Amino acid sequence: MQEQTDIRVFVADDHEVTVQTLSEIINTTKGMKVVGTASDGKAVWQFFEKGNHGVDVALIDIGMPEMNGLRATGLIKSVCKDKLKVIVITGLDGVFFPAEAIRNHADGFVSKSRHKDEITDAIFRVAQGEIVILPDLDDPNQFRETANRLPELLPKEKQVLCLVIDGFSAKQIADKVGISDVYAEKIRNTVMHKLGAKNSAHLGAIAEKYGLCRNHNV
Repeated sequence: MQEQTDIRVFVADDHEVTVQTLSEIINTTKGMKVVGTASDGKAVWQFFEKGNHGVDVALIDIGMPEMNGLRATGLIKSVCKDKLKVIVITGLDGVFFPAEAIRNHADGFVSKSRHKDEITDAIFRVAQGEIVILPDLDDPNQFRETANRLPELLPKEKQVLCLVIDGFSAKQIADKVGISDVYAEKIRNTVMHKLGAKNSAHLGAIAEKYGLCRNHNV
């Protein structure tokens, strides 16, 4: 029976104390170990620009010099794809940080305020293919949009979404798509649920933010 190897973790943060603290938490947790660190976004990009170098999960802080962690995440994921899982971390208050992390193809978002066991659990879960969102529970402004990568819509769902955004009624949408009024309304509700929209205006804001209907023709 092949012995299971530890999850190899890379920690990027511009605060040395944070790097040391996270490294100690990870290295004292069974099943994972730190194999590399960086203190700025440019160094992170330079480390991963040609591949994951055996790293399984990278913890990347947002507020780093040279290049912020969100941009660094987008760049390295464009190269490493799913061979490297990325968890964006921050101690900053930010309304859109969780959604921005996912938009930049991160596999998770974790506030530094979370308990150490939650951080290591997130690493385990992300390494197994989950998307994990753990925002700061004390930040009332933190936007909990959706934990899923956007967009994850079927062709007909996207078609209905864009017609809703264009202001068409359920009956008009049904006629255009060639489905019943009831089915049109059901698809609309499904799209609302998938994107975490509270109402049509919120749905429109999400669609605009992610360019979901940018090339849509009525």
